[in-house]
Amino acid sequence: MTFTTPAFLLYFVVFLSVYAWTPPRSRKGVLLFASYVFYGAWSLWFLLLLIGTTLFDWQVGRLMGRTDDPGRRKRLITASVVANLSVLGFFKYVNFFVDSGAGLLALAGVQTDPQVLQIVLPIGISFYTFQSMSYTIDVYRRDLPPARTLVDFALYVTFFPQLVAGPIERATHLLPQCERVGTEADPVRATGLTNRWDAWGLIALGAFKKVVIADNLAPLVELTYADPETTLGPAMWLGTYAFAAQIYCDFSGYSDIAVGIGRLLGFDLMQNFRAPYAADGPSDFWRRWHISLSSWLRDYLYIPLGGNRSGEARARLNLALTMLLGGLWHGAAWNYVLWGAYHGLLLVVFRPAFLREFAERLPAQGAVRVLRRLAFFHLTCLGWALFRAESLSDCGAIFARLFFLEGWGGGAFFDAVEASGEGPKLALLSALIVGLLLVHNIRREDPSSSVRFVAHWPLAVRVLCVTLMLAACVAFAPEKPPPFIYFQF
Repeated sequence: MTFTTPAFLLYFVVFLSVYAWTPPRSRKGVLLFASYVFYGAWSLWFLLLLIGTTLFDWQVGRLMGRTDDPGRRKRLITASVVANLSVLGFFKYVNFFVDSGAGLLALAGVQTDPQVLQIVLPIGISFYTFQSMSYTIDVYRRDLPPARTLVDFALYVTFFPQLVAGPIERATHLLPQCERVGTEADPVRATGLTNRWDAWGLIALGAFKKVVIADNLAPLVELTYADPETTLGPAMWLGTYAFAAQIYCDFSGYSDIAVGIGRLLGFDLMQNFRAPYAADGPSDFWRRWHISLSSWLRDYLYIPLGGNRSGEARARLNLALTMLLGGLWHGAAWNYVLWGAYHGLLLVVFRPAFLREFAERLPAQGAVRVLRRLAFFHLTCLGWALFRAESLSDCGAIFARLFFLEGWGGGAFFDAVEASGEGPKLALLSALIVGLLLVHNIRREDPSSSVRFVAHWPLAVRVLCVTLMLAACVAFAPEKPPPFIYFQF
């Protein structure tokens, strides 16, 4: 049950209808129940896993709140971190490490027959595990007191708009909002559920990004990367640009819908994207792309490793290790590890002070600014090629085509586009991609700023904008829309 399916539309209409007529004192329970229904639609067994994670970390937080003994508090937080990472590691990485170990033994001349377990990855486990674990860490650090009730904490972990693909919220930000549901401080009591055009605008914008752009680019990207040996020269660049647009519109589209639904319900979820392709360097990129994850890695991994407190050499090592683990967070495959290592390398290479000082002396406006952003956009696209590759061997083939432009024909890519009659759609989507990049460089802000700008327009214009975007979603929806890309993580 994803945001852009009829099943979710039916679920959401029923939920809003029930929620609007629910007495304020009961809304918290209704919202929690609705979140469990949303997640349980995928799997009741995995819903039990989610509930188990919630109960365990709730109890850890309570026990830490009842003691000042440093040793006991350390044992409790260790138990929480180990338990969360063990569950995540079992479901996500067991087969990866078994296969990788067998491969290393094979290189040493030892042949093995590894037994691969038939493990199904619970949807959203990487997101809600990090969110729940950050709560116990913050309680341990005394950055916030333990949740007042189990219902408040359970709603924090399972709030359905951001449950399966983020943003990864912090307890210091989201938990107080869960506690005020149904109270006099609840914004819904003052504004209602429908008089929030910034929310409806974000929902429509997110759906447009996902359905009209990302879903229609998906077949073209698949043609590019399915067999890199037959996709030559410029066609590989075109497919890589398409994937850069696809993954941004897919993931930021989900985040826009999540933030919009949250605002309808009186919640202020953090923005996960802020014009990332307008970044002019790696640090700037990670302040704009998947902000909730990059800030989580900074606060709970990079800084605890020592950050930049132990000298420049140690800071570079910490950066590289943080990004390497960030790449592994995305998936149990070596191409994700390479992608993380690549971005770690960019952060290390761009870290020296003389480079930062040189960049700061360059003109902040005009052609130099555009060239800086354009150059880093292409460095980002090279990273996306690693991210999208099906295997390590494909990585070599992809980069051979990107750098050496082996042939100027389109190979299977253009042949398939021509045979499928997708040429006009490709031209339209190319124009949308160019428009996206232009908007990024003109307004280097989060999508909410644009939506708030439109919110000041006359009501008829706002209704027309939302209607046109939703109508485009219906008109251009593929017959078999792909799932959100980050659901697999």
